[in-house]
Amino acid sequence: MPTVNQIAPESASQEIKELYAMVEQMEGLVPVPLKVMANHPGYFKAVLAKMQAVMGSTEIDQKTKLVVALAVSTLNNCEYCIQMYSDKLKKSGFSDKQFVELMGLIDMVGGMNSFNNGLLIKP
Repeated sequence: MPTVNQIAPESASQEIKELYAMVEQMEGLVPVPLKVMANHPGYFKAVLAKMQAVMGSTEIDQKTKLVVALAVSTLNNCEYCIQMYSDKLKKSGFSDKQFVELMGLIDMVGGMNSFNNGLLIKP
């Protein structure tokens, strides 16, 4: 359970209800972290703007963005995000073999990073 309460749509201010509607239009639902973030409307708006700027851009395709998001979430051990991005990747056609290869890549690169950092190997 989060440390901070979620703002339920029925008890949200008009400003938050409008933000929720925008999120629902993009995502199909309002994720729990955003309902918690709604306790601070200014921060909530700033995060949504950042999400729209990055996820709305076409410089990197959506599937690649989801793969990177899952890799970062895995490294940060964010169970909520791992589940969310895994679900989105499954819906986009990501195969079991691709998931295993991605986790293998994270393992390999993370292991090399630890090796280089532990031995102070610099470029």
